[in-house]
Amino acid sequence: MKENELEPGREWSNRRNRSLVRAFLVCLAGLASTVSAQDSDKLFWSVTPYIWASDTLLDLSVKDPDLSAGAEISFDELVDTLDSAFQIHVEVGKGNWSGFSDLTYISISDDNTSPLLVTDAKNKQLLIDVVAAYWPAGVGSNLNVYGGLRYSGFDDRYRFTLGNQPRVELGSKKDYYDALLGIRYRFDLSKRWALLTRGDLSFGDSEGTFLVQGLFAYTVGKRQQNRIVFGYQYKEAEYEDSGLTTEFTLSGPMVGFNFRF
Repeated sequence: MKENELEPGREWSNRRNRSLVRAFLVCLAGLASTVSAQDSDKLFWSVTPYIWASDTLLDLSVKDPDLSAGAEISFDELVDTLDSAFQIHVEVGKGNWSGFSDLTYISISDDNTSPLLVTDAKNKQLLIDVVAAYWPAGVGSNLNVYGGLRYSGFDDRYRFTLGNQPRVELGSKKDYYDALLGIRYRFDLSKRWALLTRGDLSFGDSEGTFLVQGLFAYTVGKRQQNRIVFGYQYKEAEYEDSGLTTEFTLSGPMVGFNFRF
């Protein structure tokens, strides 16, 4: 058996995740204080817990040994192996500027068996976007452009058995920091209905990520302040660490509830 795995320290990993969540909250507080320093209009908040029911296409390429593997995991299968998940989007704005942050935590374990290859995968992901957005016509208008930081943290373990060959164990525990640039536009369809679109790119420590999103929003409540949102999101991402290249393609429906105050 060949060993090339960075054995994860559970206690250290938990401390890191708690620290990053605290950093997420501190960033929100910093964005709120920065935005509130503006002189025009009142402070606007938006909080959206959501579920992204994505199908996941995972491709692994290994330089040493010369081994590659791919597996397509549908959301139904993913639910069976999902240990925990949490997703939320928070935004605060005033005048022509807003700041938003998006947090996703997912823990997955899965086995895949084919006639020639057996794989055992355990994957933890912590994804955080921290962004500043500029609204030419003011916060709440149709168009805004944004830029900021995309953090991707992974704690991955993979075990391969190829035919009668000895089992190969690989692992990666690494943090990636990317610059993020994107644009959002809202199409107003009627008094209560709107189409929210978003597209962005990030680059830096990773090999690059690409995301597009389209969500229908239906306004509810007596004051027509909150919204039900649902639609579709697609994301491609590639990461490399110590000869192990991981490519993710995620796509599927999204649904959430948008609180605005």
